Amino acid sequence: MLPSVCLCLLLLGADPSVNDKELVEAWLKVSLQHAQDYVIHPAKSADEKFTMLPQAVFRHSQPVRGDDIGAVYLWVDRDKRPAVLGTTFAYTLQDDLRAVVHEFHSLANQPIEAQWRNRPHWQSPIPGLKWQAVPKAPPAEKTAMGRQRQAREIMRRFQAESIDHKGSRWELRLLAKPIYQFDVEKPTTVIGGSLNVFCQGTDPELILAVEAQKAIDEFVWHYAAANFTDYALKLRLDDKEVWTSKEFSASQNSPYWAESVTRERLSKSKEATP
Repeated sequence: MLPSVCLCLLLLGADPSVNDKELVEAWLKVSLQHAQDYVIHPAKSADEKFTMLPQAVFRHSQPVRGDDIGAVYLWVDRDKRPAVLGTTFAYTLQDDLRAVVHEFHSLANQPIEAQWRNRPHWQSPIPGLKWQAVPKAPPAEKTAMGRQRQAREIMRRFQAESIDHKGSRWELRLLAKPIYQFDVEKPTTVIGGSLNVFCQGTDPELILAVEAQKAIDEFVWHYAAANFTDYALKLRLDDKEVWTSKEFSASQNSPYWAESVTRERLSKSKEATP
């Protein structure tokens, strides 16, 4: 299958605490290097490595909870279908010392494994998403432009919120454009879809995938949600709750994983996290 792909790089404004352009750009280079050092593949096929897109799909800071500087990267399979979404970001520990955090979610329909700097680092023994049909959605249009319009209309039916450990709630903001969208020229099981994000400030908290998937003799719209935060999440469709995620549900052997990996300064010296 030969897919056509549209990639949307979103550059959002940073909080004043991280508004030094040179500092931000320097830490974004660190973020990129951390991401590039990953090798991710299906668990049963180490030779079929997923491809990391050359550009970040999203750059962000987190004004609500700190001074994070980082970017979100996407790995795709051979058909350009989303396989893994990951972010690497740095936040201040003390003075010029920052912790670098890796946060990943599998979007694949099969178990996956990841190595970082030649060592096993993360695995998901189960598929990353649970797909559900979008109720009251028409069959997918035959043209890419028509499907993109349908996907936008579907996304407007969703609302999301995050809840911290104290019970405080934030209504999350849906970005106007998807961070990634693709169309398949010779489809078999999927004809196209998009990845969308709900944000707290400029930090992606909830990922919502929308795809037109094969159902007998037509392609039918489906959706699947993924958490990208340590807060609890709730997703509503047409004002009805359809998905939830518990607070800090990350695990190194699950679809969602997050961990502080290193402590670094912009100089050559680095201090590994104990």
